Amino acid sequence: MPDIKSQRLGNKGFTLIEIVIAVAIFGVIASIIFPALFQFLDVRERIDRKHQQVSGLQKTFMFLANDLRFAVNRLPKDEYGEPAKTTLKLGGESVLEFTAAYPDLSLDGLNVPRRVRWQLQDGVLQRAQFPVMDPDADTRIFLQLLLENVRDIKIEVSHVEYGRDNSDDKWDEQSRLPDLISIEIELENDLKYSRVFTMLAGK
Repeated sequence: MPDIKSQRLGNKGFTLIEIVIAVAIFGVIASIIFPALFQFLDVRERIDRKHQQVSGLQKTFMFLANDLRFAVNRLPKDEYGEPAKTTLKLGGESVLEFTAAYPDLSLDGLNVPRRVRWQLQDGVLQRAQFPVMDPDADTRIFLQLLLENVRDIKIEVSHVEYGRDNSDDKWDEQSRLPDLISIEIELENDLKYSRVFTMLAGK
């Protein structure tokens, strides 16, 4: 016959005091761990945002450098066949617009002129490329979203004439491109990044 006293001891559960102590210990541990965990997650989120920002800036300046490197002194035409007023368009609907001739591997490396437009919409810097030099309303467009949280973009063009460097934020030439173009990007966090590009087709 089993011992009744041993059976009662075997069925013994946690007492109220033991539960209170366990909860108190858990609370102390949580008060130490959770703030550190939240701080870690916050730091990781900020690092991710910074990484995305740096990556976007690198891509932006890389595409700008390539576009300006292959820029050509060609006036595009609108859908009515009228030539544009300038070789390089600044302001208006787009931040920067011009024609670039990229090598086409499917045509044995032949340079094919295409229209390139940089635009700022709702704080997002976008690059639009058209497959032709004279796009119209029906022309398909290849759009890239490169950089977010952009507050403003300032562009200054320079050309050397009679030994003097003339700089301006406007361009009204129909027969040439600028020699230099300076681009400053201001972000929402008040940081500014600028680059100066040489335009090979400036002369």
